[in-house]
Amino acid sequence: MARPIQVKPADSESRGGRDRKLFVGMLNKQQSEEDVLRLFQPFGVIDECTVLRGPDGNSKGCAFVKFSSHTEAQAAIHALHGSQTMPGASSSLVVKFADTDKERTLRRMQQMVGQLGIFTPSLTLPFSPYSAYAQAVSPSVPVLL
Repeated sequence: MARPIQVKPADSESRGGRDRKLFVGMLNKQQSEEDVLRLFQPFGVIDECTVLRGPDGNSKGCAFVKFSSHTEAQAAIHALHGSQTMPGASSSLVVKFADTDKERTLRRMQQMVGQLGIFTPSLTLPFSPYSAYAQAVSPSVPVLL
């Protein structure tokens, strides 16, 4: 009996636009969507631009910018990442591809495990990043896989 052929979408399709959506950090908290658009428009057509805001409506100093193509997004990264420090920001502009949901979830899990490791070093979890961390920091800590 023959098995059916499995077809998976290409990376750029499965990321839901991740290859053209940028995270922009270290913005001036006074900058609006219009200001961010002006900064990124020289690099191509922008499909979306959103400044992240807290519950009080104030900017968090970061934004998402989605270009119409990967090439445009890549050009913006090369030109703007680390290129300038916005007034009121603590360090230079951060421009990188936005994380996928999976990458964001994994990063949060690693942060939680790291925090658990700080407060309860004898706690053993089945996460491989924690296991490697626990062995490196304290070889006497038992690690269960």
